[in-house]
This record gives sequence, structure tokens and C-alpha cells, in this order.
Amino acid sequence: MNQKDILFVLNNLMEMHPMRKDAYYGALRTLGLLIIDDRRFFKVPIDAQAELEKLEKADFETCAALLTMLLREDHWFENAFDERLVQGWPQKIVKRMITLAKEGKY
Repeated sequence: MNQKDILFVLNNLMEMHPMRKDAYYGALRTLGLLIIDDRRFFKVPIDAQAELEKLEKADFETCAALLTMLLREDHWFENAFDERLVQGWPQKIVKRMITLAKEGKY
């Protein structure tokens, strides 16, 4: 995907569906960024909160891994993603991805 397509998907997510878990999943899937092998990014067992604290310096792919991690966390802990939405983590991750994409770092 090119920069324009990536920005379209991410901006649409933030403008139209920032509070819907399925929209985050759909955006990652559309962009081909669902990270299956998260051991490249995180130590096991994963400390989600500690990993989220690294967001400020995360590259584009690591941001995708963080967002995937939050979606997977919801699988193991019911409503975990909803709580993360209230905390603003998915939105912060996508905003970081938008910034990186605008800089051509994707």
C-alpha cells in the first residue's frame, strides 16, 4: 500500500470509528498489519502496560504489533479492549501511525 492509502484507512478509523474494536481489526487487516509473530516485538509473557509505555519511540510496524496486542488481549480478558479505548491507547497508537505515515516511515 502507498502512503495515501495508509493515511486514508487510518484517518477514516479515527474520524468515523474511533471507539469500535472491529474497526481497528478491520483497519489492520486491510493494511496487512495484523502481527501474528509478536515474539519479534515483545518478551513473553507480555506485559501489555510496559509495552504500551514504549509507544512514543515505536516505529510503524511496532505500532501495528501494539494494536494487535490489544486486540489479542481482549480475546483473553473480556472487555479489555473497551477499557483500553477508555484509556485512549488504541487511539494514541493510530495517531502515532498517522504521524509516521505522513513522514514516510511505514
